[in-house]
Amino acid sequence: MIENPFDLVINSVNYLLLIIIIICACAAVSKSEESQKKERDTKFESLPPYIRKELSRTATIKEQRDSYSSTGMSGYIRPIPGVAGSLTAVKQPSAKPDQKVKALRGGEFIGNRMRFKVKVLNESQFTITDVKVFLISYPRAALRLDSEDDDVQFPKIEPSGYRSPSFDFLPTQDCVRGEIVAGVSYLDERGQPHLLNTKPFIIRSVCDLLLPDQISPSDFELKLKEMNCGEIVVKVTEWTPEEMHEKVLRILEESNFYEVDSSNSLEDNVYQATISGNAKGKYTGKSVATKVLISGISHERGASCTIQVSGEDQAMILPAIDDLRERLSAWLCPMCGSSLTIKNVEDLRTGKIIICPFCGVSIGR
Repeated sequence: MIENPFDLVINSVNYLLLIIIIICACAAVSKSEESQKKERDTKFESLPPYIRKELSRTATIKEQRDSYSSTGMSGYIRPIPGVAGSLTAVKQPSAKPDQKVKALRGGEFIGNRMRFKVKVLNESQFTITDVKVFLISYPRAALRLDSEDDDVQFPKIEPSGYRSPSFDFLPTQDCVRGEIVAGVSYLDERGQPHLLNTKPFIIRSVCDLLLPDQISPSDFELKLKEMNCGEIVVKVTEWTPEEMHEKVLRILEESNFYEVDSSNSLEDNVYQATISGNAKGKYTGKSVATKVLISGISHERGASCTIQVSGEDQAMILPAIDDLRERLSAWLCPMCGSSLTIKNVEDLRTGKIIICPFCGVSIGR
């Protein structure tokens, strides 16, 4: 089949146009390369002679890539003389020694305030610095800090030294229950920071926040009928019922209860006693009453003590029961009423005579 002459002409023209475009593009690229080369030569000639000399000795990037492969370059990796041996000779520092720094705590009611103390004891061989003792938590609903600062700072504590700051709280309620936790931060001899927490100091106090409230026995009995009541039975094995009677009288007085009545009886060699006390809260003025019933074989160790507590505020009953129970179970000096030490108690149990560390009186069983 013979093609149309007109189509042949059109195709020929298209081919010519394509060839012309390719030639123009090549010319433009060549001109651009020549222009760039001319520009580089101009910049090179403008450089100082000593720089042109150094650059003339440097191979181009393409020449460097052609001459040095990654495999060939690996042969040039060499350890610096002396450094490799030094690195292997250096040992990592051993773990830092345990810092024997302790944070102890304690507290007591003094007058109308609660005093909480923290003792920071440095038993290490080094001085610790930037010591800070601060309060973490305390029952804010029942206690108010008697200062604007809740932390105390010390520049340093020497080896075998200690610091013992205190924090005073003012009760805002007649019943204080909760825990006080403090923290201690310091820097060791290496400048490393440390943080310690004290064990929680548990507060369950009602009796220290009471005032004796005088009342007649008859009015006392009538008042008991109007108040809520709770009780607990405590078994004691170290004291006779007669000794417990004397002990309860001292405890109620120390716990700020007014002694309303105290009676005892002996029947079939069974000693029974009843002690009543009345008080009111320092802050709310609400009444708190207690009755302690004692029963046991006369002059024989072992007695049963029933603690009854009544109050206008129900929230005060359980803390007051716990407070009295702990005091009844404690070993006290018969003269001054102070709590004896554990060593004193152990000596008494073995039949030894001890000396009260507070008043100096001799105590024996």
